Amino acid sequence: MIIQRYIVREIMSTFAATLFVLLLIIVGNTFVRLLGKVSGGGLPLDALGKLVFLGSINGLIKLVPIALLIGMMLAFGRFYRDHEMSAMHSSGMGPKQFYKGIFLFVGPLTLVIAGLTLFVIPDLERTSNNVKQEIMQRPEAAGIPVGEFMHSKAGDKRITLFVEDIDEKNVVMKRFFMHLKDNSSYNSKKNKDNTSQTATIPDDINDQNNNIEPQEDDIEIILSAQQALLYVDPSNGNRIVKIENGSRYDNNKTTQEMSIFSFAEHGIHIPALEINISKDLEAEPTLSLLKQNDRESLAEIHWRLALIFSAPVMALLAFPLSHTTPRQGRFGKLAFGILLYAVYANLIISGKSMIEDGRIPPWLGLWWTHLIFIALSFWLIHRQYGSRR
Repeated sequence: MIIQRYIVREIMSTFAATLFVLLLIIVGNTFVRLLGKVSGGGLPLDALGKLVFLGSINGLIKLVPIALLIGMMLAFGRFYRDHEMSAMHSSGMGPKQFYKGIFLFVGPLTLVIAGLTLFVIPDLERTSNNVKQEIMQRPEAAGIPVGEFMHSKAGDKRITLFVEDIDEKNVVMKRFFMHLKDNSSYNSKKNKDNTSQTATIPDDINDQNNNIEPQEDDIEIILSAQQALLYVDPSNGNRIVKIENGSRYDNNKTTQEMSIFSFAEHGIHIPALEINISKDLEAEPTLSLLKQNDRESLAEIHWRLALIFSAPVMALLAFPLSHTTPRQGRFGKLAFGILLYAVYANLIISGKSMIEDGRIPPWLGLWWTHLIFIALSFWLIHRQYGSRR
């Protein structure tokens, strides 16, 4: 029908424009936030584009319901303003005919959202986690700049680090130097690669599990090596700098003794950078979640289904919400519609938490949130059009 194709064209144009504006806001906010981390040294510059792109695609999918609501209200609001809606009503068109045109567009859109939500978003989350994990393994992620002295203080320890160069993969630090000044000396287990017969090298200067016994000596330690490698221990997630082919100089200022060691390997823990990594369930494939039977997995499944069904629910609600009288402005009910969407989104978020906590049975899921707004839509339609179809 020509009139239905006209409705689809109007909805599509306003929806695309609204989604583009909202996406610009999200991308701009994400870019500024990540750029602040880059300027502060907490994020490498080459990772900025990847994280902005991944965050934008993820945000684009989640913005579809609110963009559809606003776009439809703007489109039908123009119909009322230009008296096109009155002409359509006069020709015998009722809600049923309007919804046929609406769901000619919303139906395929919902199928696209379903594919993206069930399969693309988990892949995006996994890719984002991989990028962040790769960032954590870089020397700059540990706060170790290249070609600059870095000074740090932890308790009685004063540490100075210097790295002359880093390889092209930003992993291997070349010509590594560390100076540690401490008011206590440490006794630890002997490194297996130590070439000295009288001294010991702690596997981790900051490790509290090496039977460390503080003494009153004033110790100054200098480490230098040809290269050092920063990696993440997969067993516990600790980030460790493995220093290779280096020397250690211990200067006891109290006894005026100097000890020199050579070693093949020497490990030091590096504090982890605070990078927000999504929960594993958000990156879990949908088919894997279906095989699990715990509350968290079921809550994640219902969350993804809610993202899919939110688009047709908002489309169902947008049509009666866009109804305006001649004296009302085009944007008269737009704020009310956005408020309803905020309530709807918060109910979904709260419902997911209640499923995880066991306050809502998994079989009920989040369907009750959709039913509330579907019932509200039918009530508004009946109030405005009565029994007209």
